[in-house]
Amino acid sequence: MDLRLLLSHLASARTRAALARWLLVVCVLGFAGTVAVLAVLGHGLDRWLFVLIVWAVLVFIPLRIALDAGQTLGARMRVSVSDRIAGDPGRYARPALMPIVVADLFARAVTMPRITTPEHAHKAREAAVAILRRIAGRPDATDLLRGAVRTSLAAAASEAVQVSAAATGTAADNIQARWDGARALGALAAVVQLLAAAFADRWGVPPVLPELEGRSLSDFLEAAMDYCDEAALQVDALPWTEPPLAAVQDSGAVDEARMAWRTFMQAGEPAPQALQAFLAAVIPEGFS
Repeated sequence: MDLRLLLSHLASARTRAALARWLLVVCVLGFAGTVAVLAVLGHGLDRWLFVLIVWAVLVFIPLRIALDAGQTLGARMRVSVSDRIAGDPGRYARPALMPIVVADLFARAVTMPRITTPEHAHKAREAAVAILRRIAGRPDATDLLRGAVRTSLAAAASEAVQVSAAATGTAADNIQARWDGARALGALAAVVQLLAAAFADRWGVPPVLPELEGRSLSDFLEAAMDYCDEAALQVDALPWTEPPLAAVQDSGAVDEARMAWRTFMQAGEPAPQALQAFLAAVIPEGFS
């Protein structure tokens, strides 16, 4: 299982790109080290071209080709691991399995808005993985995950109001602000979908969300996803008309989570500090 899990990471283009960068660094250092050793042994620098050919043709290029070819193997291993853990009740207690668990949930439960890109979908999965890893194995995991769902949901509802203001208010002509807000809303709604799906998958029941006052979570999130494209792609966008959530959470904590999510969305890759700030906002420090 551990070997399959390790090889499954090759299915990710990001993982292969990172490994390719490390391979290049190792080969450059190997070339420089070989030339230095030859110089110390009295051969001077006259053989540097031969050394370069050896490291480039016999080391870097074959390993780089093997790395790219590993995508197929990685995809097979990911499917194999996913099938093996599908019925394992302890899969949520193993942090190493969270990327595969979240990828399966994403495929089943999430349809991203048209305005978003694969980068935004990746951010949503990354945040969900980080949250599930943080609560893995905790005796209070039920309360922690429910709290993360509630805070993220409230932040998404607040973001929808902000997106509506940017699309229909005095700033309606700022198309970039509309796009940024719509993408942030879509990705955050995806996080809520993933966390709620993980809660139901693990405990067999959906999380209790008093903020919705009996309304359907899936209907609310679908409306939020639809509004992302409405606000970003329509010239005369309609306002956000979903009833507000019940005010059962501290508004300061909700705003902190929303702003932390915005910062994470705008940060480049990787952005561990921005992600940790969002985690701290949705999982209180006293529980981490």
